[in-house]
Amino acid sequence: MLKLLRATAVLLIFALTAPAQSPSQGWNNVKALTAGTEVRINLNSRTVEGKMQSATDDSLAISSDRGQEEFARREVVRVSLRRKSHRARNALIGLGVGAGIGAGIGAATSCSHCISPISEGGVIGIAAAALGALGAIVGALIPSGGWREIFRR
Repeated sequence: MLKLLRATAVLLIFALTAPAQSPSQGWNNVKALTAGTEVRINLNSRTVEGKMQSATDDSLAISSDRGQEEFARREVVRVSLRRKSHRARNALIGLGVGAGIGAGIGAATSCSHCISPISEGGVIGIAAAALGALGAIVGALIPSGGWREIFRR
């Protein structure tokens, strides 16, 4: 049980620190994008969202609502990628953390010598299930997705 709690804590720490890593700011990141990747381009005058077509040392081409557009590198202020949603992962992490905490609380509050219609294991199981469900709900509600910056002038 203690190993499970430790493993869950380590996974939670990794999940929380991963978004804090700073993005690399080079134009090479833009040139390395594959065609069809969803991007957001901030220009001097406007912001454009679309799918990546190609990038060279001097320009960037995307397919947007206006059709295919090409932008000179000098007018591109920022390029960001759409992040995938991680709600399912967050829900599983919340489930594990909640179930671990619930099992711990259930074990601490159950009494083997008390007269109770619920066995000691039943109290632990109920607490683990209840807090696991609550943790899964909280995990699913944590915002995920959005945009990740890969280039800034």
